[in-house]
Amino acid sequence: MEFKGNLPGTKPSRTDWEWVKKQIAEDAPIPYDPNDPDDGPYDPNDDAAVDAFFDKATIWSGWPNPVMIQKDGVPIPPSERVPDEDTFPRAKAS
Repeated sequence: MEFKGNLPGTKPSRTDWEWVKKQIAEDAPIPYDPNDPDDGPYDPNDDAAVDAFFDKATIWSGWPNPVMIQKDGVPIPPSERVPDEDTFPRAKAS
């Protein structure tokens, strides 16, 4: 069996990787309409807007037991990075 980038027994990827590589090489802007709520809270082509959004974000890290590392733009010290058992119960071995 020839390997073409997908695991055997799975559906082939529908992503047009040649188009993606071309967009990256051309540094094409990401389409964004500020009047469309589905386009997100900030313009992804504006570096200052992207930085401002992530500076104020709540960031979770880790899988399968996520831990909050930043809340509302304020970093959480490593000693306080304990997963909330009510929201994210720990994964347990069966």
